[in-house]
Amino acid sequence: MDQLELKGSKSSSRAQMMTAQEFTSQLERLNRELKKLWEKEDKVGCIRIAIQCAKLLNDVATPIFYPQKFILLTDILDNYGQLVLGRMKKLTKVHSGGKIVIEDENDPNFDWTIIPDKCQEVCNNWFLKSACIREVLPRIYLELALVSSLKFMQRKVQQSDLMRLAKMVRGIAEPLCAAYTAAYLARVGYSVDPD
Repeated sequence: MDQLELKGSKSSSRAQMMTAQEFTSQLERLNRELKKLWEKEDKVGCIRIAIQCAKLLNDVATPIFYPQKFILLTDILDNYGQLVLGRMKKLTKVHSGGKIVIEDENDPNFDWTIIPDKCQEVCNNWFLKSACIREVLPRIYLELALVSSLKFMQRKVQQSDLMRLAKMVRGIAEPLCAAYTAAYLARVGYSVDPD
């Protein structure tokens, strides 16, 4: 919570107690900040916010509040994933000279092999940024938030991708945190490939 309040400032060493309502309003502010940074083209700031949200999911000090915290934080991560997905659609249109317009990314007749190379490179860069995160939990959550953008690298989400992430979940020591991470994996996996 000190990270949310002080943004890395070390002026206060003691943790502050917050009510659920205060925490919720802080996360709503963080979500608004994510959108503002995205509009300003500050992608690094957006990634930092997404990582910060994923790290907050590692705190299980108040287990009774964890389900609400999980929902609020994964909403921010989902928004982050949707912003990246929207950017990839926009870049596809720009780098194809307006020839490729993706309105429905779930269209089974769309040929993803015609995505321009520059878009594939940018998409791959997003995944490489999330792969460079040292901590397991933020790395899993950010990759799951971005998984719907895999198609921009001319590949469909494979069951092996989801299995690899499921094996990474086993590296989370805290049982409550691991269970909710697995639930997020199941939700994202079902949304991209119901089979």
